[in-house]
Amino acid sequence: MSALSINDQITLLEVLLILAGIGITWAVYYGSERAELPGDAPIPEPGLPDDLEVDTRGRTL
Repeated sequence: MSALSINDQITLLEVLLILAGIGITWAVYYGSERAELPGDAPIPEPGLPDDLEVDTRGRTL
């Protein structure tokens, strides 16, 4: 026999799933204020050569 009844197991599962959802939401949005938004990207000058070093900071699609 289990130490917990079926109702206790379901309640425990519900609480763990809610905490997992909060954790996943935090992981997705943590640091998102530093992400480069579409209107914030600098427009390069047409006559200048491309940067040799790729900027990998921020989030991309």
